[in-house]
Amino acid sequence: MSQMPARLSHSIHAAKTVQIQKDSATVYPFKLYAFGERGTYLEPELMLELTDHLAAGIEADFPAFDYIVSPEPGGHTWGMLAACKLHKPVNILRLSTELYEDFQICIRRETAYNENFICFDGFKEGDRVLLVDDVISSGATIRCIAAQLKLMGVTLVGVQAILAKGAHYLKLEQDLGVPVHCLGHV
Repeated sequence: MSQMPARLSHSIHAAKTVQIQKDSATVYPFKLYAFGERGTYLEPELMLELTDHLAAGIEADFPAFDYIVSPEPGGHTWGMLAACKLHKPVNILRLSTELYEDFQICIRRETAYNENFICFDGFKEGDRVLLVDDVISSGATIRCIAAQLKLMGVTLVGVQAILAKGAHYLKLEQDLGVPVHCLGHV
């Protein structure tokens, strides 16, 4: 996408930074994007803009996939909205700080500021999926999701995100061998 959508750009510039204490020695500066995992209040115009741009980007760049996969806590909202607009199914990867016994698979995920489990359910070998997420920072979440999908025989056809922080998404694209597209970059 050549130019960042206007409301997205405004939302990024208006986001405040907070400090997240991971442990006694690690503090992580975290941007509170309205559209991100710790965002709370979303104007309908921003929701519509992002949904429309995500759907348009997906239609243009990812024509062949069975359904959208989106992780909690931030991506699942946008995965659902894009899937609804595209009339596609969505499979939400639920997060947990403890293991549940009723999921197909749960794997441990660690980011710069927390750790938890990503729970996979409802996947079948041979499925072709598109991963939709809110923000790509280091790419750690997408990497662990992609690795688990591969182990399950599920083909990841690409990644569509709202925002990429830094250039990690380029390395992610190279390492995974799939296109990684974002509506905006900071």
